[in-house]
Amino acid sequence: MTYLPITPEVAVVPGDVVHLREQDYQHGYGPLRLRIVCVRLDLSLWYDGHWVWLEGIDINPDGRAGRFRQVLTRVAALPPSEA
Repeated sequence: MTYLPITPEVAVVPGDVVHLREQDYQHGYGPLRLRIVCVRLDLSLWYDGHWVWLEGIDINPDGRAGRFRQVLTRVAALPPSEA
């Protein structure tokens, strides 16, 4: 039997801003506010639907745009898809 990877179901789209706790993402530390540029479902297929790759611009505490980030994010920390 062949198992197909599970595609994560998330309701975030480019332009959304997500607030992540340190434990809800990898490849960084501390809380993160990220303006989504891209949800990389093609790269996220191998995480059993529990993690999704997000690309975006971090938003500094003063509201200014920071640097481009790629973070592996816990799906449970994101708004659920209504599909």
